[in-house]
Amino acid sequence: MKLSKLILCLPVLLLLSIGSFAQREKVDSLKKVLQSLHDTSKVDCLNELSYQYVLAERKDSATYFSNLAYKEAKKMNYIHGIAISYSRQSQIAKHFDDDFAQSEIFARESLQWFQKTRNKKGLNELYFYLIFNFVAQSKFDEGIYYGNEFYKWANKQGDISLVLESTSWLIDLYRSRGDFEKSFFYAQILHELAIGAKNKVWISSSLYKLAQLYQLIENYQEALSYFRKVISMDDSDIVQDRIRTDNDIWFKMEFAETFWHLNQFDSAWHYYNLYNPGEVSIYYRVYLVSTGECYLLQKNYPQALQNLLQGLDLHKKLNDRNEIMRTQLDVAKAYLFQGNYTAALSYAREGLAIALQTKTRHIIRDGYQISYAAYDNMHENDSAYLYYRRHISLKDSVLNDQIKGKFAAYNYEKKIESINKEKEIQQVRLQNEMFTKKVLVGGVLCLLVSGTILFRNTILKRRNEKQRLEHELEMQKLESEKARVALQQQATELEMQALRAQMNPHFIFNSLNSINRFILQNNKAQASVYLTKFSKLVRMILQNSQASLITLESELESLELYLDLEALRFNYQFAYRISVPKDMDIEVLKVPPLIIQPYAENAIWHGLMHKEEKGLLDIEISQDGDYLFVKITDDGIGRKHAAELASKSATRHKSMGLKITADRIAMLHRLNESESPVTTNDLVHPDGRPAGTEVIIKMPVKYN
Repeated sequence: MKLSKLILCLPVLLLLSIGSFAQREKVDSLKKVLQSLHDTSKVDCLNELSYQYVLAERKDSATYFSNLAYKEAKKMNYIHGIAISYSRQSQIAKHFDDDFAQSEIFARESLQWFQKTRNKKGLNELYFYLIFNFVAQSKFDEGIYYGNEFYKWANKQGDISLVLESTSWLIDLYRSRGDFEKSFFYAQILHELAIGAKNKVWISSSLYKLAQLYQLIENYQEALSYFRKVISMDDSDIVQDRIRTDNDIWFKMEFAETFWHLNQFDSAWHYYNLYNPGEVSIYYRVYLVSTGECYLLQKNYPQALQNLLQGLDLHKKLNDRNEIMRTQLDVAKAYLFQGNYTAALSYAREGLAIALQTKTRHIIRDGYQISYAAYDNMHENDSAYLYYRRHISLKDSVLNDQIKGKFAAYNYEKKIESINKEKEIQQVRLQNEMFTKKVLVGGVLCLLVSGTILFRNTILKRRNEKQRLEHELEMQKLESEKARVALQQQATELEMQALRAQMNPHFIFNSLNSINRFILQNNKAQASVYLTKFSKLVRMILQNSQASLITLESELESLELYLDLEALRFNYQFAYRISVPKDMDIEVLKVPPLIIQPYAENAIWHGLMHKEEKGLLDIEISQDGDYLFVKITDDGIGRKHAAELASKSATRHKSMGLKITADRIAMLHRLNESESPVTTNDLVHPDGRPAGTEVIIKMPVKYN
């Protein structure tokens, strides 16, 4: 070793020697005290000795004193001592052997003993071992359960450090499970708690977790912004905490990955070269996989395979299941692009097997896509079609998770903006009235802009998907009539989705106009109530629009919310009633989303709106054999009188959703090889006067 290197290493060697000396001194002190201790104090000392030997990296001694503590505690039925001894065994199995299954067994046993005693000292450490084991084994559902238990217990204790730690676990668990909405929720809580506690380490950690979430919902520009916020805060304490928690290398690699997601490869390689941990580092595997993915995106497949296979081998040695399944699919992609379809299928199957066990849906989706592409290139059409269907069905579900995450992120950013605006308003002492009006108008504009953009993008994506599918149908020569019919039915399904997407913007614009009218009339209370219900309805519409069929229960819930809005909007000029037979299972019956609302809207605007006295809208659901009937009856002025009023009015309201809805019902019947009856009847009193209008919709019963 050169002299200069030796001089540089001296401070590190000195610190290690001081730490080692302090460790030995602590152990010697405990051993001396142990001789004079009895009963529970002796057990506590034995458990502490076991812990000190774990820190000293001496497994045999740590195990010996933990077993001795258990025996002594068992003799006197010292429940807390037994709980701690099991907790220590869990720590030993995790720390020394990476035996997460055995560590989980010890942790579960420890938790059972903790539940029998009021002494909860050490329970927070146990929750750490327990949740860590679930994450390491990709048992995310169980991890989420115990993560929530830890979170509740931490809040009950009122210890901010425990609350911060438990909240951080929930962010990671929900993110790994693919529930980005809840992960964003807890990330927001963590950030606010950290700011309130003025804890710079946790503030930095919360910003890093937000950056990870933005990356997963594919908002890479925002992710880059949060990564840079973390870097701007970096000091020795923050960096050392990332190193201590094994997060530093992941942070650096994810930061570099953000650049190649944005096609900024020069910047990505700049940071890869800057953050290369070197081949002797235990973190070299993380660097290899991350750079392998970058090579893959740059179409340098030989180099990508070299890095990914080397990284995969190191992941397997450490039994890191989460990274193993990710890397196996990366390797499968590389082989797929090189034309080695057999190897691609082999690695895809291995990755899929782990992903299916762990229920990691975005990994399962990618595994199905790779398998489909490989079989397609091998001209094995049946297998290709099978995996293609699986990919399509899961793709929408994962996309829905991302959309929920995007809405959660949007709401979080809007909340931050609202807080900043409020501070500014307080500083310049603006009046309360002006503040309320600005918030309401700003909220309406934001909803209008975001709603328009989201629905436009949805329509374009579905249109492109339909065109791509039609092109594939033309190129492929199906060998059986069954496959041809199935693909035609899928194309028809896409047409129904496109028609359904056109209705949502129409309803949103009508409702936003009503909110705007309340604001202009300075009716703040009505505007606030309307905006709250409208936001809930928009959320339901966005969720329901992801499926071609929804439960009748969900359809009636959104219909009832819409009718509440319209009743409020017309100052309760009409009442409504929805009748459903008690024996009808509305949780199982399926209908297209927003199939009743356009006819209800038409009845309100053309029948009940012009009635002098209070009107009634009656909606009755019934089933006859294989058909579902929806009867919409109003006691309004009738179609003839409404047409006369419309011809005299300068401004006319026309329900543009009727034509679209009629087409949707017709398409639904066409799939079932029957006509599409939507019957409209004029009701009259015995003396011939108009008594309202009746619309009967007939739809085939569907359960899936």
